[in-house]
Amino acid sequence: MAFNAKSIYDSDFSVFVPLHNFASPLAGSVDYPISAAWTIRGALLLGIILFAADLSQSNRWLLRLWQVIGLIGGSIAFLGLLQKATGPLMIFWLPPPPEPVRVTTFFATYYYHGNAGAFLNLVWPLSAGLVIRAFTSGSHPWMRAIWTTVFLITIAAVLANTSRMAQVVALLLLIAICVEFGPLLVRKVSGGKSVALAGALAIGLALIAFAQASHFEKPLNRWQLETEHILKDARWQVSRVAAVRALPHAGFFGFGPGTFRVVFPTYNRSGSDQVPGTWRFLHEDYLQTLLEWGWMGGILWALLFFGGITAGIRSYKKYAGRGWIPRRRVVQPLVIIALVGVALHALVDFPVQIESIQLYVATYLGLCWGSMLWKEHGLRPA
Repeated sequence: MAFNAKSIYDSDFSVFVPLHNFASPLAGSVDYPISAAWTIRGALLLGIILFAADLSQSNRWLLRLWQVIGLIGGSIAFLGLLQKATGPLMIFWLPPPPEPVRVTTFFATYYYHGNAGAFLNLVWPLSAGLVIRAFTSGSHPWMRAIWTTVFLITIAAVLANTSRMAQVVALLLLIAICVEFGPLLVRKVSGGKSVALAGALAIGLALIAFAQASHFEKPLNRWQLETEHILKDARWQVSRVAAVRALPHAGFFGFGPGTFRVVFPTYNRSGSDQVPGTWRFLHEDYLQTLLEWGWMGGILWALLFFGGITAGIRSYKKYAGRGWIPRRRVVQPLVIIALVGVALHALVDFPVQIESIQLYVATYLGLCWGSMLWKEHGLRPA
């Protein structure tokens, strides 16, 4: 699709400039530069999946990767909370937008709070797993304190973020984690109820302090004021235009990787119910994938993503109780839960189109696919 591109999009004049491709009867992208760049990125993501699958065979490096994800997630979350507490007009290192434009959806390093929420929902389950591991494996008290602090910061960032879908997904993830690990934690802390009560009290006080410093009333007000406008959100109109007008013309191979931003304006202008604004991404990752990659590419990406989740679940059920060391038994269900969370979020936003989130998704998929070989390495010393 990239190398047989049929045109290049001229953004100044909003026209497609034809190219002399090598196989005109065959399918080709409508914009060569965008599709070529996406092809390179896609190849790198596939390489990351293979790299993570191979790295996960080492017990030591699996733990190191897990800890790095927790620390990075905590640092991004802390930055977002710091922004909420200080009230800047833009991300710290960027100049404020010109008047009267006001950007209110940025959080941490993300311009859009939905993407920030999707990222946090990818990392906080693994932070919770580090806490679970610290309290169930007899770790040093300092390690317990460190990972508990990281987890609190990360989960507080999810609450402070104003993305409602991210908060709904976070609640579902929390329920899944409690169902999976609740009995284990109850057994571990049943002998020290006073310690558990003191820890719960400390966590409650910490969350109250975070709420006051990070202005938790803003996401709460957003739920109260904007719930009635959910059905009128412009994203549903955009999805309708994409599904009714553009998708029938996408064909078996689509318009080309990454080309939604140049294709959508053409179909948006062709109808009477035009959606105002500039749309770089469709707030529905699955439909955007079909538009760009067609049914063939969409099926292949679905096999890679959902096939990885399925492989991870099968490996966990088949081998976790027959030789996996504790860190593998803890991290694997959390990775699966995080991937399911981003799959749900992709129904109403575009997290899978963002490079940083793609990096984490590829890493998690590598762990899922690589877990099929963990049965051969589970008996090695940690």
